[in-house]
Amino acid sequence: MYRVKILQQLSSTERTTSFLEDNEYAERESVNQTDTKAEASEEVKEDLPLSPPPVPSLSEWSTSGIAPSAWCSTDFMVGVGMVIIQQKTQKIVVLYSTKMNYWFFPHGRKDIGESIEQAALRGAYEESGYRVQFLPLINPTRQPHSPSMMDKQSTLNTESIFMTANNWQRGMSGADDRGRVYLTSWFAGTRTPDEYHFETHLLPNNEVLKRIWVSEINVLRYAWDLYQRTLASLQPEANQNCRVTMQSARH
Repeated sequence: MYRVKILQQLSSTERTTSFLEDNEYAERESVNQTDTKAEASEEVKEDLPLSPPPVPSLSEWSTSGIAPSAWCSTDFMVGVGMVIIQQKTQKIVVLYSTKMNYWFFPHGRKDIGESIEQAALRGAYEESGYRVQFLPLINPTRQPHSPSMMDKQSTLNTESIFMTANNWQRGMSGADDRGRVYLTSWFAGTRTPDEYHFETHLLPNNEVLKRIWVSEINVLRYAWDLYQRTLASLQPEANQNCRVTMQSARH
């Protein structure tokens, strides 16, 4: 009987030990599985692409920014346009297509080997018939200024004043045309045989706004605003020069 009790106690101890060992093993396995899942989760996170940054909302003159994009040379076109202001009359050069029945500013694509500035001057002359030059404006461009410029906000420059991006729809130039993006840089110019089907008109700002396409309205509004701000900024200097000239004439 005593021997049986000893055997029962040993058997109970072994079962307890086995139970504890099983629990320890289960806990270790649980920890290992948790670590493995965490590592796998981290690997998945590393493999996931980063979410794109939010599209910025820009100034009152612009639409919102665009999502990050990339186009090869067969899928985009580079164009230039010009808002030509006749300073003497405060009128704006606008073209009318008798064939397509719409009003527009001189614009077109850049030729190979041409700078956008050269293309802007060439296109303005070819479409309007006027010899033009760039109109310096107090244009708050994002292009970097020369280190020698002290007053960067009121410095006259002839950088582009606006940029538009339009989609050229599929099939517009043939069955194989997959469409493309048309990027146009706009400049301000002034005047110093018209193209076929085009008539050139000099109209006041408010009349031009009634006629041109919606896509070019903001271009004109911004160009006209910069022009008026520039005139206002230069007016005190012009008045001062006039007073100096009159005083010199008296003496």
